[in-house]
Amino acid sequence: MNKKKNPSKPDIAIQSWLRPALTPVPANVDFQRFKSVLDDISNVLETSALEKDAISLALENFPDEDARARNRRAGFAVESLRIEILRHLLGLASFRAAARMICSSDLLAQFCGLLGMDGIRGAGKSTIERRSKIFTEEQLRQLIERLTEACGNTESAGAIGLDEAVPMDVCLVDSTCLDANIHYPVDWVLLRDVSVTLIKAMTLVRGAGVKVRMPEEPKDFAGRMNRLCMEMTHSRHKQGSKKKRKAILRGMKQLLRTIGDHALRHKQKLEKQFDRTRFSKVQATRICERIQGKLDQIDTVIHQAHERIIGSRNLANKDKLLSVRESEVQVIKRGKAGRDVEFGNTLFISENQQGYITDWKLYCDSSPGENKQLAESLERHKDLNLNEPVRAVCTDRGFAGKATSALLEKMEIFDASCPREVKVLRERMKEREFRELQKRRGGTEARIAILTNRWLGGKVRAKGHEHRALAVGWGVLAHNLWFVARKLSDLRKSRAAEAA
Repeated sequence: MNKKKNPSKPDIAIQSWLRPALTPVPANVDFQRFKSVLDDISNVLETSALEKDAISLALENFPDEDARARNRRAGFAVESLRIEILRHLLGLASFRAAARMICSSDLLAQFCGLLGMDGIRGAGKSTIERRSKIFTEEQLRQLIERLTEACGNTESAGAIGLDEAVPMDVCLVDSTCLDANIHYPVDWVLLRDVSVTLIKAMTLVRGAGVKVRMPEEPKDFAGRMNRLCMEMTHSRHKQGSKKKRKAILRGMKQLLRTIGDHALRHKQKLEKQFDRTRFSKVQATRICERIQGKLDQIDTVIHQAHERIIGSRNLANKDKLLSVRESEVQVIKRGKAGRDVEFGNTLFISENQQGYITDWKLYCDSSPGENKQLAESLERHKDLNLNEPVRAVCTDRGFAGKATSALLEKMEIFDASCPREVKVLRERMKEREFRELQKRRGGTEARIAILTNRWLGGKVRAKGHEHRALAVGWGVLAHNLWFVARKLSDLRKSRAAEAA
């Protein structure tokens, strides 16, 4: 049976006219509100040209593909954009949970463009994980900047349904630590972490038929390492504990090197005989890379534990290895009650007075200083096509200083940063605009909590700084789309009240 296509619809668009109708859900206000939010977000994605930009970004690296392949890739890009927005809108950090949720709801599947006449397709756990990485951090920033320009420009704001542009002339900024998804970095525990990965890799290799002679099975090495870890834990706060802990650490060091030697021999044999196993060349290479990565860390974790436990010498933060799986995590000393030190990366956030996130950045290395973070943000803000430039900046005491004041004075921006001296703060509180902005600034910390806890699902599970920064970008995009949808809902309510 031939399906008649709507000629006004391009091939790469979501073909809603070929989809079954949703199951009616009468007398459920919460469902109707949620459906209204999804409808508004879908409308904004189309009218603000975010979907077209997403397609262009997805196709720019494949200029030589034929038309059919490009249409398929374009559809994949649009579906990926919507799935990631929905996943962060629902606060689902787990790809598996997102897959179950989408496949169990026609509404969610329709929003993502996965609902067809033959059912819901393209919502598997692994597929959603691959979709989350279809864009780079820089490409995702371009999409968010497109949305910011659409909201902050009078003409484009009217196109997406707003009665006026969202004011972007005031920036309320703050920074925080985005906690890494790691355990507390105990020195001797890192030895166990390396050994666990090596033992799992050896078990995988031996299960494929590639074996080398060992005095015992890999699981027996794991048991010995666990016993040493338990002895180390229970040796604290006992007489002679310092000497006992040193002896246990020496045993852990020797055992780890033994495990490393066996893992190296398994790796070398797998490289020669992978064609006799069930592994493809790519899979075998990945297993060998995993083993080699942990072998390269053995000397580092042993040296660090030796220096701190046996040598009783401190290491500089820049020389510390905090996690064997997340090498780009930093030690951030914030001095907060109950959390004097945090482990993660510095996250910079800038929002307007209404709560729209205008700028963000997740730093990989140690923070360059809060005044430099602000300078970089203002430079990015200058490149946006908005109605008005930034006229005021409000910060907390951490950003305040001569460098910040000089920067804002040079750029002719009102300085509403909170002074560190109490006497100066009392004088500035007499200024009306300063007082109002400082009162509003308290909500910026709440905005950071909302972003990290709701839109990012707490600790970001993504591995590696690149993927964590990408996850933050998706959270910002979903948050801002939700912000626009809420404004559209409020606008409809006010118009209905005026008409009544």
